Amino acid sequence: MGSFSKWLWGMIIIIATAILFGWFAPAPLGAKANSMQMGQTVQTALNDGGFGWATVDMSGNVARLEGEAPSEAAKIAAIAAAKDAKCGKCADRRWHEVDAGALTVEKIIPTQIPYTLGAALGDDGSVVLNGYVRNENDLSRLRTDAVTLFGDRLSGFNVKIAKGAPELDWHAIAKTHLSALNKLKSGEFTMSDMDSFLSGEAENEAVRESINALLSELPARFNGSSKINVEGAAPVVVGQLKSENVCQDLFNELKGDNKINFGYDKANIDGEASQVLLDSMARAAKQCSSFQITVGGHTDSDGPAEYNLNLSQLRANAVETYLIAQGVDSGNITAIGYGEAQPVASNDTPQGAAKNRRIEFKVTRSR
Repeated sequence: MGSFSKWLWGMIIIIATAILFGWFAPAPLGAKANSMQMGQTVQTALNDGGFGWATVDMSGNVARLEGEAPSEAAKIAAIAAAKDAKCGKCADRRWHEVDAGALTVEKIIPTQIPYTLGAALGDDGSVVLNGYVRNENDLSRLRTDAVTLFGDRLSGFNVKIAKGAPELDWHAIAKTHLSALNKLKSGEFTMSDMDSFLSGEAENEAVRESINALLSELPARFNGSSKINVEGAAPVVVGQLKSENVCQDLFNELKGDNKINFGYDKANIDGEASQVLLDSMARAAKQCSSFQITVGGHTDSDGPAEYNLNLSQLRANAVETYLIAQGVDSGNITAIGYGEAQPVASNDTPQGAAKNRRIEFKVTRSR
């Protein structure tokens, strides 16, 4: 071997030794030691800056940041703190680089109060959903349920993820309501925390019964109510109604043009038809127990105004007494006599005077 070859091999050995020594030499000597020390410096800078949710993994001179930032602004500030960390052995020279590719931002899930979900089935068969579910899995399952039931009739799916759902199987409850809605000709439902209300029009009474049977399978702690109409049949209500407007509509529909009759110039309730009507009103009052029901008595203008006022009060009291006897909470009813002060027709004709002699039911306020 010539002198040049010996020299060349010697240089190779020296260079290799230097490289190995530079990497594996103990601190404070060597690149590996510098890398470890730099990683510790960056982590300290992050911790001191309030970014302890971020961790550092050093690879050579690259500080790889990992973690979930609470906000985009916090992520940007953490990256700046990592870049500004000074290498103690490198004076002021920028020795390291920062890789923030694995640094993510926490997805903030809002809390929804009240927690709602609803759907509307239009006369044309189109369906729109609005509301909230717990997570991506429930969102995907609900969309699949809606498509399975309604197909291309699903024209809107405005459902978002939010916290605040009641401690029940929200998805199962939603699926039950979607299945019930699919049986209607038209209608809608709204789920709100531990209550729901389904309304609409069914093809016949058998369909209505099947829908109410489906809702009866809801969890015992969940109040599922419904008011489903069938053409030519009286409305049927199931469950406790939580809407003042729905309760008022129910009383109006049940009453319709039917009258509660009294003995002439008396306050005694007269006739079986009046009792049947009041029985239905009693059921409605018990299903609207969250509200106050005002029983209003009215007369025509025949006779002294003071006498009519007293008679109207006695008749309102008689209706109140009847409803309480049917199990309505006395605290839910107020009887008021208005006499002849609020006519709805002219008292100049027998027909008008008959319209003015009436009992009205008004849902006035929440208890």
